[in-house]
Amino acid sequence: MEKTNIIKDIFEESRIIGLAGGRNTGKTNNLMAILIDFRKSNKNTIIYYYGLEDSVVLWINKNIGNCFEISSLEQLSNKRDSLIILDEMQNLNLNDRRYKEVLNQFVDFIYHKNNRVILSSPSLREFNSIIGSKIDKWILKSLKLSSLINGSQIKTMVMNYKGRYKSINDIVVGNGEILIINDKFEKVVTLPYIEDADSKRFNKDILANDERQEIVRENVEELSENTEIPSPSEINDYIQFDTK
Repeated sequence: MEKTNIIKDIFEESRIIGLAGGRNTGKTNNLMAILIDFRKSNKNTIIYYYGLEDSVVLWINKNIGNCFEISSLEQLSNKRDSLIILDEMQNLNLNDRRYKEVLNQFVDFIYHKNNRVILSSPSLREFNSIIGSKIDKWILKSLKLSSLINGSQIKTMVMNYKGRYKSINDIVVGNGEILIINDKFEKVVTLPYIEDADSKRFNKDILANDERQEIVRENVEELSENTEIPSPSEINDYIQFDTK
């Protein structure tokens, strides 16, 4: 079977991608599946990431390779030819109108140093018009129109969207799917569920009995010791493209 390269298909000629969706819609898991797919055909491009949960960082370090965590934009200043993942982007002030010069410098850095970046946040309200004006293309998960900021580019796009994933005012996309939208077309990509990269599957139920909580604790410890990546053939067989 021909190798896929989802991330190349997502970016095309774009440099800045926004990954937007409501909470618990599978954004991080989808992103890890995309990185697995990327590493099958490209093991050399360095990946820098920010804002991911500890369990996801553990999984990345064991399974992706050539990836490095950063804690500030300054640590990126001399990086080039890289893929950059910025979750919790609001903590870097990229959407704060008081720091517009920081955003402008970051955008210049992305273009001048031949980098690519995916911006994400657990809160849809962080995608305001400041950061939205810099985003070339969107990866959408399920989201509610009421969660979006008035006047933002993403709210205008969702209001204008009339495709098959529109449900009344909202966008509804399966946890194993991403909806890619730009000015020319929409594309739907189906991705495998990466169980070991699911940072929420072992969340403790604080209302459960003690025995159940002990099971969860043991599973977390086993995960940290035995995390394994799915085989390339398993991933390749599952990924599906649907272009409209």
